[in-house]
Amino acid sequence: MLSAPEHLRETHLIGPRCREWVLDREHVAQLRPARLVWVGHGELRAPYRMIRPYSPYSHVVACFGGRGRVLIDGVAVDWRPGQVLLAPVNVLHAFEIAGRGPWQIAWVFFDDRAGPPVIGGERARLVEAEAADFVDALQMLTREAAGAREPALMHSLVGAVETYARRLAGPLAIDPRLWRLWERVQGDLGAAWDNRTLACTAAMSEEHLRRLCLRHYQRSPMAQLTHLRMQRACTLLRSGAVKIEAVAQQVGFSGIYAFSAAFKRWSGVPPSEFRSGGGRGAGSS
Repeated sequence: MLSAPEHLRETHLIGPRCREWVLDREHVAQLRPARLVWVGHGELRAPYRMIRPYSPYSHVVACFGGRGRVLIDGVAVDWRPGQVLLAPVNVLHAFEIAGRGPWQIAWVFFDDRAGPPVIGGERARLVEAEAADFVDALQMLTREAAGAREPALMHSLVGAVETYARRLAGPLAIDPRLWRLWERVQGDLGAAWDNRTLACTAAMSEEHLRRLCLRHYQRSPMAQLTHLRMQRACTLLRSGAVKIEAVAQQVGFSGIYAFSAAFKRWSGVPPSEFRSGGGRGAGSS
């Protein structure tokens, strides 16, 4: 049974009675332009369980037969046919079979490093969705890959899988301008960013930027800036190679006292205590 998030560890428990049909970008070149890392579908039996505390890829996973359980906001909930798991990058997701099976799921993993994240938000969620076309396209793709592997047909089927997966991901897909903005900001966190500069860099009004940030991050633009700065500060502090004064400057604070106060509000502990291992490393939103 899925336990509380703090007790979860990376787990890939598949079992000898499970059947999976999987393709990856190392062996199927047509997946690469679509930013698909691997795709597949499975007919799963107990004791199947999959836990990824910090997945580097975003996921779209559809249940189309049998029953499973998935961890949503720290609570294990039933996962039935007609529901799709949307899991953003770097977010805990964990699921397992419910009962003996078979349990049928189909999935794609997107590589978000080369473009805007396919799935917005900062939490995994289970949504009601019609995924029959997505499942059919995946099954046709794996059959073609196991048989004739005709390049033009493979390309068309990969395109269909990508299109249906993006439709399932829904309207929370990140606006490319928003993604480019925060990429730019993370490359220069020490700059004197304010609402006007952020909006100009994103080529949109301050109000539109505010609405997009609230929709995708549940934070204002300046709160998102602080969140990114504090995440970078955590990395620098943990490395132990940079003095706290230098960390403050690198993340946009002119003085150590202002940085220390902001970091304590965000993490719950002062920078020095966090560096020594006393911090929990997760800020508030």
